[in-house]
Amino acid sequence: MLTHTAEDYLERIYLLSLRLGSVKTSDIANEFGIRTPSVISALKLLKEKGFVHYQKYGAVVLSEKGMEKALDVYDRHKTSYRFLRFVLGVPDSTASSDACGMEHVISSETVAAMKDFFSFLTSKKDEGVDIQKEFQEVRRKRLGSGNEKEKRGENIGEDCPLSVVKDRIPCKVLKLNGTREVKRRLLDMGVIPGETVEIRNRGPMGFPIEILIQGYVLTLRKDEAEFVIVREE
Repeated sequence: MLTHTAEDYLERIYLLSLRLGSVKTSDIANEFGIRTPSVISALKLLKEKGFVHYQKYGAVVLSEKGMEKALDVYDRHKTSYRFLRFVLGVPDSTASSDACGMEHVISSETVAAMKDFFSFLTSKKDEGVDIQKEFQEVRRKRLGSGNEKEKRGENIGEDCPLSVVKDRIPCKVLKLNGTREVKRRLLDMGVIPGETVEIRNRGPMGFPIEILIQGYVLTLRKDEAEFVIVREE
């Protein structure tokens, strides 16, 4: 059985590979904020267990076994994050932090139940009943807060930011721009290159937007949507 730290390494290597293509020990060290020798020690243990392929000064590559485990941990993380952030309306930083802990202990049964609930919310939204929005409105009133809406852009190119795409147009995510923190937040949501995304709804002033991706309805601010580069399918 892997430790929580080992699972974090596998997940981080996977996410780094999506962002960088080729992953080096220094990339992992920068991501965790630790020294490279510590990373090398951890990689040696993961290599012994058959989770990574790694040679000194070479790229770090997940084995088939390692990729399977990394995808499982990442799925648990993003499902927990989405539920906390977009269903319960927990603040982004708190949802991300809590999801990092939940990904190691949450059961497959609970993850499946969360996914079924996401599908239920989507089906109800298609019927014109937005349970998710109703709950968040109740919570927003209780907290005494509100979201500032922003004006929608109109120009669309072949490859363009998601923020300017018309509603109900399926698009493929090509790449993510922005800072490392922005990319990490988008990856946490499941907005990854290769996925199909579609804008389903907008705020009164055009933002935030609700998107459908991987069967889930998520909410993005304008500054997040501008960093998602897409192409109409």
